[in-house]
Amino acid sequence: MVTITDATAVDPAALRRAVEAVTDPELPPLTIRMLGMLHTLRCDDTGHVRVELLPTFSGCPATDVIGGEVERAVRRVGGVTGVTVRFLFDPPWTPDRIDEAGRAALRAFGITPPGEVVRSVALDGVRDRHRLPLAGEAVAPRVCPYCGSGDTQTDTVFGPTPCRSIHFCRGCRQPFEAFKDL
Repeated sequence: MVTITDATAVDPAALRRAVEAVTDPELPPLTIRMLGMLHTLRCDDTGHVRVELLPTFSGCPATDVIGGEVERAVRRVGGVTGVTVRFLFDPPWTPDRIDEAGRAALRAFGITPPGEVVRSVALDGVRDRHRLPLAGEAVAPRVCPYCGSGDTQTDTVFGPTPCRSIHFCRGCRQPFEAFKDL
């Protein structure tokens, strides 16, 4: 939501474009718009902008960088007199917030988007798709972002960042990452 009072000289479209163009430092081809991280964007009649973002993971190490980049982007918009950036955990971010452009960018970057599992493999049917698997719990095979094969295996649920896991495709014999279904 973007709220800008009539008394300010800040262009709402320019403000939204500036914020939404900020990229995730761990996923450079994705913007915070693609990830669905922007919760609220407000500008008061003095030109002070308040941005509320939803982090993709509660322990995400990139939040400081993202917050700083959002602040810099907002300060470049004409008429802005100040910026406050906050990260919220309520409502929680979910993978459903990633738009189609973001899902395509993840695939092109070699990361399987959340929820893209091999549907023919039956799990226990009880798992909530918005939580991480417990130790020893089955993880559905992921669709390979390179060749589209479902003949994959999970190497480890511990990836390079807390929100990703490592997999291997038996079809094209490539390792790949998958965004976890949080």
